[in-house]
Amino acid sequence: MKPIKLYWCRGRGHKDAGKQNFGDYLSANLVEVFSGRKVVHSDIKHADMVAVGSVLNREKKARRWGIPRKLHIWGTGSGSPDYVFSGRHHYHAVRGLMCKVQIQNLKSQPVMGDPGLLSPWVIRKPTSRKISVGLIPHFCHHNSPEIAALQSMIPKARIINVFSPVKQVLEEIASCDFVLSSSLHGLIVADSFGVPNHWLSLERSREWEFKFHDYYSSFGLFDHSPVTPQEILDAQSWSVDGYMEDYHRPGLEALQHGLISAFPSI
Repeated sequence: MKPIKLYWCRGRGHKDAGKQNFGDYLSANLVEVFSGRKVVHSDIKHADMVAVGSVLNREKKARRWGIPRKLHIWGTGSGSPDYVFSGRHHYHAVRGLMCKVQIQNLKSQPVMGDPGLLSPWVIRKPTSRKISVGLIPHFCHHNSPEIAALQSMIPKARIINVFSPVKQVLEEIASCDFVLSSSLHGLIVADSFGVPNHWLSLERSREWEFKFHDYYSSFGLFDHSPVTPQEILDAQSWSVDGYMEDYHRPGLEALQHGLISAFPSI
């Protein structure tokens, strides 16, 4: 069988294997698992499919010789509240309800959910928890002094590097008792393994936070708000207990089964 031509954002990882953001490169792992076929990276002009990532805006460039092409969209998300997308593609799944309403003239009803929720199909869940609190900074926050301060303050906290190999990152997240993450896919993977977690925000802006709210909308959660490093650092006595008690992701299994059922036949 021919390999599936998949588009995902490679970033600096295209030339430097040490800069491959696991949340983007997870896309190929998942598509290989559920297709049973080899996956190769393709530019958007020649791709068959787009899956994990806030990259739906790339659909505008799905053209050859100026002629619009149709892509298979499986769980892709929007990266901005101001985007508008063409309904010409095959929409099998999109990340959240907020993304869905940005699609004009939508001809089908895609399921909701990010394919990262299927991470337990990529690796087996570890039998024991080895990390008390996993700190997962978005790659642009990796060297943030605030992250370093949190690691020093929170007992037994460990920083999980998003540039580590995909399966290693999945195993580390699944081995946590609790996760604080400014990486969206750090939160998604934690949810997939049932690891309680909370959104950590170093950048409070409508643009930055949109993709998080879009993801949470797939669970019907519309009042989710992040905690900032300063709020934790300023607290006289901070612990994960309250966050763990409040943690819930209603309908997780339904989203997972929906994504599997919606995987495209290409």
